[in-house]
Amino acid sequence: MELLVNIVVFFLKLFETIILKFNKIYYILLKKLFDYIFLKFKGVDTKYGYVTLIGLPIIQKYPKSHIKIGAGVTLVSKSTGNVAGINHPVILSTLKENSFINIEGPFGASGSAIVAASGITIQANTGFGANSKVYDTDFHNVNPSDRLISWNNLDKSKEIIIGKNVWIGANSIILKGASIGHNSVLGAGSVLTKVIPDNCLYAGNPAKKIKDF
Repeated sequence: MELLVNIVVFFLKLFETIILKFNKIYYILLKKLFDYIFLKFKGVDTKYGYVTLIGLPIIQKYPKSHIKIGAGVTLVSKSTGNVAGINHPVILSTLKENSFINIEGPFGASGSAIVAASGITIQANTGFGANSKVYDTDFHNVNPSDRLISWNNLDKSKEIIIGKNVWIGANSIILKGASIGHNSVLGAGSVLTKVIPDNCLYAGNPAKKIKDF
């Protein structure tokens, strides 16, 4: 009798394990499908399973602009998704016709804002720390007399290119015309307005070279 009870318990536990694994697989498949449908609904050029969303990003795509995301990308938009602290969801925004955001994978970002009036390219194996920002435009007129006519000015924008295997520290800001070479690092809290070559560490406001790798 005891043997029979042990056999029944064994099969019940086995059945429970199978159900739990099935539910987990089912959840993962549904989550991937939801993420894909959400991104496609927002006009993002990507494929099923390429992007994992932790929380929902803010995506604002201007008509006749382009947002493309490659494989192996994770976008963290929930404050509980990163212990470094996230102030807001990930933002992907194009502001003009023919502007673009091109994110190659693998890539990860937490609470980052990527806003393009011209074009922003992020190459493979790059990561963005919490609340980092990339703007290829000033958004507004810098000249005081021009601001009397109009505050907004998206025409003065310059493309940004961020190379492969780059790390952007938390709360850093990358501004129009800047670019970062392969394998380089921008330290936390930095403001970048220039070109960083390959294999370098830059940090500060304005960002300055700290060392070569």
